[in-house]
Amino acid sequence: MLISNEVRPGLFKTPERVEISNVGRPDRSVHLSHEMPDETAEASARALIRTVPMVYGVLIGVVLENLPVGIAMGAVLTVALDMRMGIRSWFLPVLGPVLAPLCPLLNGFAHGLAWLLKAVGLPAPAFLADMRCSMPKR
Repeated sequence: MLISNEVRPGLFKTPERVEISNVGRPDRSVHLSHEMPDETAEASARALIRTVPMVYGVLIGVVLENLPVGIAMGAVLTVALDMRMGIRSWFLPVLGPVLAPLCPLLNGFAHGLAWLLKAVGLPAPAFLADMRCSMPKR
């Protein structure tokens, strides 16, 4: 059985006018911007560079079923990437004076390996011949 306005005329009445009042209601919405300040973006990027290699190192350690090796790999990569940050680096003031004397040895080893590969008749990777080890400026 259908009920309509003809059977019950007052059943489906719509109001003539609806008033919406915004008086006394402060704006409580959050105003977000899609851009971070430069300092915040740089700080978050540095935090990612320092933490993500460690997480991957732990994951590699779990996959290899040798957690100390994975953590060591992640730590080495974290330190290497951190030292490339220059003035913002945590490890450069500590490890820079220790590693700076090793750079000429690393350069000589890479250039010698490239020369040896060419002398034997094997193709030498271009990065070995062009390698220039240097410590970032602090």
